[in-house]
Amino acid sequence: MQVLRELARVSWVVGVVFVVFSVACGLYVVSEWVEEYPRQTRRLIRYAVWTVDVLLVLALLDGLSVWRIALTVGANHVYALNLTRFPLVHLSSATFVSSCVLAVSTHFMWFAYFVQNLRYPFDEVCSFMFFGVWLVPLALFVSLTPADSSLPSSSAQSAAVGSTTKSRQNIFKTMLTHLRGAEQQRLPQQLHND
Repeated sequence: MQVLRELARVSWVVGVVFVVFSVACGLYVVSEWVEEYPRQTRRLIRYAVWTVDVLLVLALLDGLSVWRIALTVGANHVYALNLTRFPLVHLSSATFVSSCVLAVSTHFMWFAYFVQNLRYPFDEVCSFMFFGVWLVPLALFVSLTPADSSLPSSSAQSAAVGSTTKSRQNIFKTMLTHLRGAEQQRLPQQLHND
């Protein structure tokens, strides 16, 4: 019985790793599509904001907290302010910073609410968190493109290439490129030290 229990634990870990890897690959593919079709993405995110607002108002029928729903609706419209210069964003702008703060705070606000009110089944809580709390900020995070001048690595890359043209890359792809570059720099150092 002990071997099967340990095998089950290992399979859960492997399953979680595969799920995380699949989600990362999916986000990368979505970010590629978003980069090719920014107008349609802006329109889709705008529709998502209004659809989530309707779903949140309908969630009042299930007895969810009125002030939390009002705050989440307000947060969705703060996220929508990022669409004015979509897909470009300045990472230090007040709109982007407040969107990040609101995304984290609404997540923890609803998490605390559902921990205190255990009458809701787990699958309903997960679906509410995904569609009501995470959908719009996740869509914006995957689709926003940072301005090249705000990234510290952009000046080094353009100087190395020697061109003055600016390329755009969305945030998710920029983070992956940065992490890949950091890993490639660390690998030769580790090989040299060994």
